[in-house]
Amino acid sequence: MPLSVARELDCEWVVGRCKSYLERGDKHGAKAWILTARSLFPGDFSVQYEAFCLHMSCEELKEAAMALTDLFNVFPREAQLQSCLTGLVEALLTPPTTDDPQEKVTAQKKLLFNQLPANVQKSVLLHAAADENGGVLRQCKVWLVIIKLFPDMVKTLGLDAYDLLSKEQSTAVMADNQSRELLVCEVIPLLLASPEIRLELPVVRSSGQSTTLKTSHLCQWLESVASFYTTVTSQALLGGRGHKCAGKVGWDQLHQLLMRTAEKCGWREVILSNQIGPHLPSRVRWLGVEKLSGYNPHVKPFEAPRPVAIACFYIAVFLFFEMAWDYCREMLAPAFGGSSVPVAGRAPWLVVEEYQHHPTSLDDKTSKRRKADDSRPSLNFNTGSRSVDQKMVERFMVATDCWDFLQSNVTYQQEFMRLGQQWGALEWSWLGMFRADMAVFKCDHTLAMQILTHEWHKVSEDEKTSPMATRIIMQMVNCAMVLGDSRGACSFASEVVSLLPSSQVLPGVTSPRTLPPQHTSGRQLRLLCCTPDEIMPFCMEVIIRTLKDVAFGDPKNERALGQLLVLLQYQWPKEEEIFASLITTIQKRRRFHFPEFFDYIILIDILEEMLYLANCDSLQITLLPQTDANKGRTVTRGVNRGAREELMLAMEQQIKRCEEPVEPLLRHFFKQEKLSLGGKHATT
Repeated sequence: MPLSVARELDCEWVVGRCKSYLERGDKHGAKAWILTARSLFPGDFSVQYEAFCLHMSCEELKEAAMALTDLFNVFPREAQLQSCLTGLVEALLTPPTTDDPQEKVTAQKKLLFNQLPANVQKSVLLHAAADENGGVLRQCKVWLVIIKLFPDMVKTLGLDAYDLLSKEQSTAVMADNQSRELLVCEVIPLLLASPEIRLELPVVRSSGQSTTLKTSHLCQWLESVASFYTTVTSQALLGGRGHKCAGKVGWDQLHQLLMRTAEKCGWREVILSNQIGPHLPSRVRWLGVEKLSGYNPHVKPFEAPRPVAIACFYIAVFLFFEMAWDYCREMLAPAFGGSSVPVAGRAPWLVVEEYQHHPTSLDDKTSKRRKADDSRPSLNFNTGSRSVDQKMVERFMVATDCWDFLQSNVTYQQEFMRLGQQWGALEWSWLGMFRADMAVFKCDHTLAMQILTHEWHKVSEDEKTSPMATRIIMQMVNCAMVLGDSRGACSFASEVVSLLPSSQVLPGVTSPRTLPPQHTSGRQLRLLCCTPDEIMPFCMEVIIRTLKDVAFGDPKNERALGQLLVLLQYQWPKEEEIFASLITTIQKRRRFHFPEFFDYIILIDILEEMLYLANCDSLQITLLPQTDANKGRTVTRGVNRGAREELMLAMEQQIKRCEEPVEPLLRHFFKQEKLSLGGKHATT
């Protein structure tokens, strides 16, 4: 037998004896045998590796680390050793979890790695990073581990990781790829926190090229982080995948990175300011921006002092998105939950103008004068009996101030528009809703209507009964009324009512709770909750007001008069005065033709009054639908006996329906009938 074969057999026998003692639980016996084996066969990898495994089994991490170091120095290319080292690196890249059955093994590997000498750690990690089979993402994760252990390497590996991940994430979805998340949540914060990263200091990259960092580079980093945080926060508001950095967590981290950027860029005024931190009230933070920049809303165009102009721009941008998001989270969040039936306390809020304070039509001179006088009113949200968090109002005002600040000079406008386009913010529905509310607040209802029309066109047919769609079209109703387009408003309002879900109404209940009118002077902004019991009264008021003008103003439009009669049943006897005027109008015109009368009129007061008119000799009243049986007969007194008996029978049957709820009947009316408004009017 050759000597080499004999030695191999002897080696295997000694290792086997070691394993047998270990299997019996005799660790001391196993150690004695492995110690003998290491002495007899110092150049054999299997013996030395078995010694390492024995120390790991006995949880002797210090001894295991020494054995692994010897293996790395003597047998660096052994496949079994490389597999072991790869397992250590993978353990370092694995975040801790409580539900992973391998968590104990992973934790042990991390502790073992920490026991290795620094030079071995660096060599192992650099070798792992050089493995191209793992992809860019894994390579950058390994680089991050190296940087955290060896901070001096941030200037090369950190910037390399930034470049690689920037190229990788540019071709993927904005917030839904791991490369982008690693870039903004790990790499950029690490770069900004490192004292090794300094402006105007040449850095030799791993490629051998020299790079000099400037303020523009750091601003680009900051914008990348802000883009990610605002995007994931927007997706969370829209009901998408949640993220650990969404919302307040993201805003706080963004502020910390802003302060680190300010420190590196030498924005001393920002660093010394104690008035822009996320822990402060929003109004205090805005006043801090004003103080830092010297901004005066009455002086335009505004030019910020050069040393802090860039800093104030980013502070205002981040504060705007944070406050706008907080405001919309309270106002709109329930609208994105997917339910088509909003409930009180969960339905979205709606900002509307009390249009009674505005003339129904405005000439250009009056409109311009009113816009100048009313563009910045003191905000007074009237919510009736419901309470609204005043912090929500404050956030709205601060976001509006930030918006004005960012529009105060051409440079700010262009940069803000650039960021909005890069981030895709112009297509965020919640931001469109905020801009519409802001336009209403500034009395620019034309702009609000443009924004709302754009948002409405994005609503699919299946989504038109959603709370979000209801909010959009309700605000279009209000804007049209304020702009004097009452027929357009009426068309929108009838669309809303026809799409409302059925609500539980007790038999005999014809008028839901209404909010008492607020007798105050000046402009009033009112908050409605997008529930049927608040939407229905608002829309019915718009429709009745418009239809009344048409019905009373056009003697030939008898259909409008009949439709108005149907709608007056709502909230009876609230509109009793209009009903009296309607009766007077019929008497003056001496005729009334409405063959749909018995399809929609069930209120006893109206039935009795119309029966009285039908029995007047001087009036020509047509209430019954034309059929083959009564064709040629007019239902008026004295014409023929059959027509009168038919009318009386129909009235008797209709009286039996008086206990039916009115709201379902009216919703059916809007689904079946087209309002007779005459002329051209807006349609949805």
